[in-house]
Amino acid sequence: MISMVLFLFIFMAVLQTSLLAIDSNTRNMLRNEAVRIAAQSMNGARAAQFFNLANSTVTIQSNFRKFPETYTVNSTVVPISQTGGLVTSKQVTVDVQWQWRGQTYHHTIQSVIQE
Repeated sequence: MISMVLFLFIFMAVLQTSLLAIDSNTRNMLRNEAVRIAAQSMNGARAAQFFNLANSTVTIQSNFRKFPETYTVNSTVVPISQTGGLVTSKQVTVDVQWQWRGQTYHHTIQSVIQE
């Protein structure tokens, strides 16, 4: 009887550890997808015409383990230097947001783009 109770406690501990590992792995995979989306958005900003860079908000649907996951990408463009009244460089900030288990997560990157 004591061995059965001991086995039950050990089994419950292993089960809890497995659930914690699955949750951590899922959170990391969602973060990795957000990093990929942010890098893709920043590369798009670097490839765009300098004077066409502007603030934007885009919603991206990505399939995660056959379930749709929604990422919101906020791009903010701020002029940071001028020469002769013309903007010569801009700071681009890309913020990717997503939800997991009722909590909002963010991944933010910044870069300076010059004309």
